[in-house]
Amino acid sequence: MSIKEQVEFAKEELTQDEKVLAGLIKIERFYKRNKMAIIAVAAAIVVGGIGYGVMNYLQEQRLTRANEALLALWQNPSDKSAWQTLEKNNPSLAALAKLQFATKNGDIESLEDLAKSKDEIVSDLATYHLAVFKESADKIKNYRIKKGALLKDFALLDEAYLLMKAGKIAEGKERLSLISENSPLEPVAKMLDHYGVTALNTKKKIK
Repeated sequence: MSIKEQVEFAKEELTQDEKVLAGLIKIERFYKRNKMAIIAVAAAIVVGGIGYGVMNYLQEQRLTRANEALLALWQNPSDKSAWQTLEKNNPSLAALAKLQFATKNGDIESLEDLAKSKDEIVSDLATYHLAVFKESADKIKNYRIKKGALLKDFALLDEAYLLMKAGKIAEGKERLSLISENSPLEPVAKMLDHYGVTALNTKKKIK
């Protein structure tokens, strides 16, 4: 390499070093000007990460306690301590558990309370079961014409059954015709339509 080339190479190296040094100086100045903001952001990220981890841990603990309480209630539905634990750690699951026990036991009073629940799903299901237990075609109708009724097809079948049982065959068949062909209840609706209440009662007894 000639002396000229060596000089040019040295200049180029020096220029690169100067660029790096200038960049470092700019970074240092930026850091000094924004030191507090940078520290605040870094602290927020650290605290946020820790908070997220803590929240996940606490959520897992709540779910574990709720599941343990629910298992205890399957063994003993009268366990007040388990009910308190479940309601504290998972109110929605507690409401669904109450609904299941009330439905199983035909507990009208509990169903009436649950029908007033702020949880729309619990309220919907409790309203349906309440109407069925009271064997009220009017209440079942009021439920199934309600916007967003979750068990509309079930309500149609129940309403048709009660109407036909009361001798209102034509009205009952009209309700059955409203059940969708894609509904899992369609075969039962057809049986009730063709054979009437007696056949459906016979099938229930066989079961």
